[in-house]
Amino acid sequence: MSNQEVLLPRGGVRDHSLNEASRSATSNCRQKGIYMSKTTTVVRDLNIYYAKLDKPVEHPYSKAMVYDIQLRFPKDRVEEMSKFGKVRQVEDGNYAINVTRNSVNAKKEKQTVRVVDTLKQPIKDLIGNGSTGNVILYSYPWSVGDKSGVKTIVIAVQVTNLIKYEPEGVDFDIVEGDKKTTATSVDF
Repeated sequence: MSNQEVLLPRGGVRDHSLNEASRSATSNCRQKGIYMSKTTTVVRDLNIYYAKLDKPVEHPYSKAMVYDIQLRFPKDRVEEMSKFGKVRQVEDGNYAINVTRNSVNAKKEKQTVRVVDTLKQPIKDLIGNGSTGNVILYSYPWSVGDKSGVKTIVIAVQVTNLIKYEPEGVDFDIVEGDKKTTATSVDF
């Protein structure tokens, strides 16, 4: 598959409304009398921050275990990226969205986010802030009661410029002497 090809699902059509950095494949589904699309999109040239893709973390609201990644981009891509999530401005002046993926699907099967390099080989290193890459996002419509919307999940990440995450080397020194680790305190 070339750099600009996208596999289309059975019955899918190419979405020509996207800019060069994004390509998608869609299949239609019906929701409340309106045709909504399930879409798989390759989004290119993003900055990656706070990538939690090696092991799932607890989602702060749903308490589900999820993989999470923050995707940053300049102001001229806000409209393009707003279809994938709530866009907000971040401290460096860029804009960002966070996308997640549950660690367990509806069938209770474990799932992960595929992370590869430019040659599509798996990356085992942790991804540090400021790395750049491409992502495959899957969007689908949802409806609960009278509320509806579109949910986007991260399927895969291709890192094109890896900045390895290195935990800070700050730690305690080994202290020689008494092995006693607790002391008794007296209140006055």
